[in-house]
Amino acid sequence: MAKNKPRRVAIFLLFRLASLIILVIPTGIGLMLGQAFGRLCFYILIKERKRALRNLDTAFGDSKSNIEKREITKKVFENLGKSVIEILSIPKFTRRGFKRYVYSKNIDMLKEFLRDGKAVIILSGHFGNWELLAHYLAISGFPMNVIARRVRMEGLEAFFIRIRKQNSVNILYRDASAKEIVDLLRDKKFVGIMPDQDMDSVSGVFVDFFGKEAWTPSGAAVLNLLTGAYIVPCFIVRRKFGHEVLIENPIEVAKTGDKRKDILENTRRYTRAIEDCIRKYPEQWVWFHDRWKTRN
Repeated sequence: MAKNKPRRVAIFLLFRLASLIILVIPTGIGLMLGQAFGRLCFYILIKERKRALRNLDTAFGDSKSNIEKREITKKVFENLGKSVIEILSIPKFTRRGFKRYVYSKNIDMLKEFLRDGKAVIILSGHFGNWELLAHYLAISGFPMNVIARRVRMEGLEAFFIRIRKQNSVNILYRDASAKEIVDLLRDKKFVGIMPDQDMDSVSGVFVDFFGKEAWTPSGAAVLNLLTGAYIVPCFIVRRKFGHEVLIENPIEVAKTGDKRKDILENTRRYTRAIEDCIRKYPEQWVWFHDRWKTRN
């Protein structure tokens, strides 16, 4: 079977070895190793580095120099290297320790929604260490359900399932039925969605993203239409030590009665919120994703 190819087995064994090492060394040392690993990937993953630089050219044009774009790309890889270490470290965090490492200054708004029995769509992206975002919200007492893609290796999938269960993060895979997600929202649960990538397997629309039309998942807009759930932009930003969760006011949604136009407009609005955050912290988004691969 493809799952048991020697290459995948070797990757999993290396992953397990790394996870055991990370659990016994201080977090600070682990982060330095992760940063070094990310920097190494910047130099050896030539295809991904070139795609990231092309995408930065598309997004920023001449407003950023080639040196700035290269530095942003390097930091993207370093951030992901650190993020891998942090994910491997989750099993050793107590809930109290986790909330010292990840914090938010404006979480009260979400607490009010929870207290008032409001359904909430947590709108985020592949930004910062997005895996920690779901854990932080779940640890903070929110009924978190996250839509995610399956990992194509059984061992890695089992690892992610285990650490997510540790902090009560429920995963809905992208092949989950729409009814299942709608039922969760109607039951006043929180559902996390990251509609910042060009994915063939999901419904979407073309909206502006950094001045260029991009195929964008419209699921959050459709779910809002079906359930009335608030769409709340929520991003996790790496700080000098640890992370800050930025929680914004809900997207002001269009309600004209024309479903098609409303879905298009609301997808445009939340995509703009994602773009605004990326513009503030460009080194924390995954620029090597082929964001504009689908043509209008």
